[in-house]
Amino acid sequence: MSEEAAAAKKPPTEAAASGMGVDDSTMSDIVDKLRMLKYETNFCRTFKPPFSPLNPYYFSGPSSMDNPNAQFYYFTSLCAWLMKLCGHQFDAPGQFDDPNASSTTILAELRSMNIAIPNIAPTRLKQGSGEAVLAVLSALVNAALSSTDYDFEPVDYRQVDRYDELAAVADAEDEQAEDEIEDHVVIDSDDDDEVYIRAVSGHRSTKGDADRPPTPRVDVEEWKIEVERVAPLLHVRQSSLDDWRSRIESATVLLKAVETMYPEVKQMLERLAGDMDKSRDRIQKREQTLAQQFSDQVEDYRVKLRELNTSRDSANVAQQTVQQMTVELNQVSELLDQTKRDIAERQAKISDTTPLIQVKEAVVKVQAEIKLMSLRIGILQNGVLQHVMRQTKSRREGPTVDGTEMYSGEIMFS
Repeated sequence: MSEEAAAAKKPPTEAAASGMGVDDSTMSDIVDKLRMLKYETNFCRTFKPPFSPLNPYYFSGPSSMDNPNAQFYYFTSLCAWLMKLCGHQFDAPGQFDDPNASSTTILAELRSMNIAIPNIAPTRLKQGSGEAVLAVLSALVNAALSSTDYDFEPVDYRQVDRYDELAAVADAEDEQAEDEIEDHVVIDSDDDDEVYIRAVSGHRSTKGDADRPPTPRVDVEEWKIEVERVAPLLHVRQSSLDDWRSRIESATVLLKAVETMYPEVKQMLERLAGDMDKSRDRIQKREQTLAQQFSDQVEDYRVKLRELNTSRDSANVAQQTVQQMTVELNQVSELLDQTKRDIAERQAKISDTTPLIQVKEAVVKVQAEIKLMSLRIGILQNGVLQHVMRQTKSRREGPTVDGTEMYSGEIMFS
């Protein structure tokens, strides 16, 4: 047998005493062993509120569902329960006790129970998860199983179907030969109406012994040992079927609860149905009585309702008329506003004195120009008068006229 098979024959206490390591499957093994101890019924449901069943990764690391304090409380409570199964009295620490003191106490109790564990510091246990927690739980679970007389038997690999490699190779050759025969189909056609198909056979008989695999030279016993070692690793484990025990127990408990409550609930529902039928009959009779008593009032109500509907119709017609007149009033108001704006513009134009002021300024300018022209006219008249007087004087003095005076007189006259 291989070393793994020999290790499987060891009792759980020896595995715990040897300081077993922690790997990815340790938590799953712990959960399976706890289910063998029926922890879901004997442990989880004894607390209020009850603990939830463990999943294969709860103590492997910090949980996303619970905080570290809740994980540590679950761990300490589980350790106390496992110690009681081992026959050792230990009071579970409270949820709000000092984690360091609780971790130190648990390690001391394990040493007093002669359960060998690796050298673990108390600070690693107070985290509530990790390799240290898994190592402690694994040792306690193994000790609890030993104290409850659980016996582990080695796996019988004789019932495991061995894989015949030569038979598989022969089957593969047969399938390959059939495929080759199908590939060598020849289509021979003499005319367009008939098609003849013939297969080339005898392919297997033409193959020589050289195509067969050589006979293995491995020792049969060594081959069997290797198959025993590798076969368990090739089995597929369906994780979806891990909780079938807890599901069956939960279904059984719920079924018993339903069977216990069904007679009482049935009687209550029957009484309730009878009371509802009686109440319905009383209500119907009361409705008929009220209908007979208030028939006149109902008729008056109908008349008033018709009058109300007529009044509402008249009010609707009047409201439509008011809306039309309101529209006309808005139009007239807009026209009046436009007329007022036109009148205001015309009044502004009439009362505007700007043109008159401009006319007055123009008159003042014209008068100033007239005065200036009158002054020039006076000056010219004076010059002409002097010129005439000079000419008259010159005529009296002599017939000749000086050329210079005549020239200056012409200039002045011009």
